[in-house]
Amino acid sequence: MRTTSRRAVLDAALELVAEGGLDAVTISALTARSGVSNGSVYHHFGSRSGLFAVLYRESFEHCVTTLLPALEHDEPERAVRELVARYLGWVAGDTGRARFLYAAPLTADPAVKASVFQPVAAWFAARAEEGALRPYPPWALDPVVMGPAHECARRHLAYGFDLGACAEPVADAVWGAVAPVG
Repeated sequence: MRTTSRRAVLDAALELVAEGGLDAVTISALTARSGVSNGSVYHHFGSRSGLFAVLYRESFEHCVTTLLPALEHDEPERAVRELVARYLGWVAGDTGRARFLYAAPLTADPAVKASVFQPVAAWFAARAEEGALRPYPPWALDPVVMGPAHECARRHLAYGFDLGACAEPVADAVWGAVAPVG
């Protein structure tokens, strides 16, 4: 029952974010939606902030796990393009988690986020060292390299724009940002 009530609260939080943003996630709304007691929420997460921290890590792990198979390609351009396609596909397919990640970026512990993102950052660093990609510090991969994908994802989540329509131009832009100079 312990795992079930914890999962119920996490699922309820995702539903509430989808319906009304972070402000909709209150302890009373969580207990009403999940069917667990007020004490159970505090037992599992300590606070609303604790819930957000757990949900952020879990959601970010889902996202990064979806990306990793793209990095198995030998050709960097193909890997980068597939990375973009997988990311946009994840946003379209798991909108609850994507909405949460975009709504709650400051709820993540930077060390936790860096740890989860480490395999992607290491892949980019290794390819940059080989000269196959332009070098970026790990913190810049998300805003600089994936910026076009993030903007399309935000518009999809806010207005329902078709991510498939922008996938190829976004992949072109991301590849252009990391392709070796010269």
